[in-house]
Amino acid sequence: MQKALLGVLQASSQDSGRQNPLAGYLLHRLRSRLPPYLWPHLQREAPVPGLAREKSWDVGLVYPGGPELPPKPRLLLSLKSILRNPSGSWPNRLDDLVGEVSSVQMLFPEVVVGYVVVLDYGAPTKRKGVEQYPEGDELAPLYDRFKAGLKALSQRQPPLWAQGLVEGYWAIEVDTRKNPLLRDPLRTAQEGEGFLDALVEALRQREPLLFLGQGQ
Repeated sequence: MQKALLGVLQASSQDSGRQNPLAGYLLHRLRSRLPPYLWPHLQREAPVPGLAREKSWDVGLVYPGGPELPPKPRLLLSLKSILRNPSGSWPNRLDDLVGEVSSVQMLFPEVVVGYVVVLDYGAPTKRKGVEQYPEGDELAPLYDRFKAGLKALSQRQPPLWAQGLVEGYWAIEVDTRKNPLLRDPLRTAQEGEGFLDALVEALRQREPLLFLGQGQ
C-alpha cells in the first residue's frame, strides 16, 4: 500500500493515470475475493456508459450479461484524493461523487459502487500565490466533516436505494510531512479490507449467480 500511495503522491496533478498505482493495489485485493473466471473482467479505467455521458471508472468489474447483451458494470470504484486546498476541495468532492454515481445508477441501478479517497493532513493551501502548510492536526476537523458527509452517502441498502448513494467508502489518511506516510497503518489496512469485504458481500447478495459461475 505504501508503494502505491507514493506512486499517487509523486504523480503530476495533470496525469490522468495518477490513481493507477492505488487502482492496481485494489485490483489485487479484489481478485482474492472474486471467482477466478471474473478476473479478466476486472480492470483499471473501465469505460461505463452513464445517462449523460460515458465515464472511465478507476476500477471496474464489467461482466457481459450474455451473448446478445452489452457488457454490464457489476462493481465500480471511484478513486480520488485531496492533496491541495482541502477547505475548498472537500465540498466539491461530495458534489462530484453524487453526480457521477447518480449518472451510472440511472442506467444500472443494481451496480455496487465504492469510493476511495486519499486525505493528506499536510496538504497546503495556496493564498496570494504562496503555499501555506497546516500546523499540527489543524485539518482534522475539516476532514472529519468530509468523512461525515461520506458516511451519510454510504448507506445504499434496502430500503434506502436513492440514487447518489454508494455502498461504502475508504478514507486513506496520510501526512506528507512525515515518514511513514500513513497516519495509522494498521487501522488503515483493516478499514480497507473491511471496505472491500463489504462491497463484495453486497455484490454477492445482489447478484449471487456471479459466484456460482465457471471455475467454482
